[in-house]
Amino acid sequence: MSATNEPTAAKPTPTFMETLLNHPAGFWFIFWGELAERCSFYGMMSILARFISEKLSLGDDAGSLWVSLFKAASYFLPLLGGFLADQFLGKYRLIVIFSIPYILGHLILAGETEMYTLIALGLLAMGSGVIKPNISTLMGLTYDQKRPGNDQLRSMAFGMFYMAINIGAAISYAVLPKIRDTYGYSIAFMCPAVLMAVSFVIFAAGKPFYAVEKIERRSDTPDERAEKWATLLRISGLFLIVTFFWAMFDQSHTTWVYFARDFMDLNLFGWNCSPEQLGTLNPVMIVLFVPILQLVWNVLDRKGLRIRATDKMMLGLILTGAAMGIMALAGYLAGPYTEALFTENNREVLRRSVPDASRVTIFWEVLAFVLLTIAEVLISVTGLELAFVVAPKTMKSFVTAMWLLTVGLANLFINAPIAGLYPSMAPGPYFALMGGGMVFVVIAFYFVAQRFNQRTAEHAEAQAAAAAS
Repeated sequence: MSATNEPTAAKPTPTFMETLLNHPAGFWFIFWGELAERCSFYGMMSILARFISEKLSLGDDAGSLWVSLFKAASYFLPLLGGFLADQFLGKYRLIVIFSIPYILGHLILAGETEMYTLIALGLLAMGSGVIKPNISTLMGLTYDQKRPGNDQLRSMAFGMFYMAINIGAAISYAVLPKIRDTYGYSIAFMCPAVLMAVSFVIFAAGKPFYAVEKIERRSDTPDERAEKWATLLRISGLFLIVTFFWAMFDQSHTTWVYFARDFMDLNLFGWNCSPEQLGTLNPVMIVLFVPILQLVWNVLDRKGLRIRATDKMMLGLILTGAAMGIMALAGYLAGPYTEALFTENNREVLRRSVPDASRVTIFWEVLAFVLLTIAEVLISVTGLELAFVVAPKTMKSFVTAMWLLTVGLANLFINAPIAGLYPSMAPGPYFALMGGGMVFVVIAFYFVAQRFNQRTAEHAEAQAAAAAS
């Protein structure tokens, strides 16, 4: 009997639908639960700054300060969430438990007083912050168990997960301001409470399909401790610089809204939109840009041109500076303004006033949002997966929490201290100052990224040598 060496048939490339069906069932519970949860969070965020500034009559500087401090708390608490999940409760149980204060916070915010607002924001920060690092980590672990070794499918899942976040945000940014304008803040704040309850039910129902969690509370060996510290040191430099991106990005919820309100003609193809509804552009474009950029990376990868995570993030920082440059140009082009007292809720609030003829076109901010959105995809999607990949097995949630902490640091140490700067400066010089600062951020990131890539390569070589011995 003679043997023949017949060539093995190439495995056909799966279709897009086949790839979608290959995702584990647990992914879809996470996807839809995350979509509803983010819809609730960003719905509340879309109207929060003007609620504080105008409904509570505390002014634009207070609106910026309160939003910055709230976001800081929301993104510091993931450290607690990561620690509790890794060491005590597990990711699923923690998410279920802390969904309760999350829902209560939305309900209390509808009370429309300063005291209710403070209590509500505390509960919302606790719920959203503690939950935040554990959803994506549970998803990553589900792929490790259900689809081991399929890194490309997991990367696709992280991209789709980010799309879910932004589909939810797009819906809420488009709808909640209109509900606010029609029915008032109280009814508008009730809608996120309902959405969060829906998210809770969807996520809880998926328990049989998630990764099986094992919590091991044992003392680390010296080698394990050394690996953990090496990982934290290696990635902390990157994460620290990313705080400057989030500081600029989160101003789209505050200073960009105030600029649109006071200096822009908000007529878009015959539709008069509210200043907050411009924020819809970001999540809508995220949904478009995530698959487009994923296709670009796949094409480059097949050609042997693998783009490193740090390269994507650096390009994102450059685009962030360009977005602030666009806003600065719009600020300089806007006509001269006067300051006038507006009566809101029986209080007088000092606001800027610009004649309609002196307002700039809305398309300046549209262009800035395009650049900022591409930057977000390059930085945020990349960083979220990078945090999961580089973290040791027992620190997945904690390192993801470190990534989320960058948003908290940005708001606490950058945006909160400068909250009073925008009301006291003309918008052109203010945004130019922000854009100029990003030049130094890009330069610093270049050197930190070089060091990170070098240490990562050395770490991989050491692990390969240890495995071979």
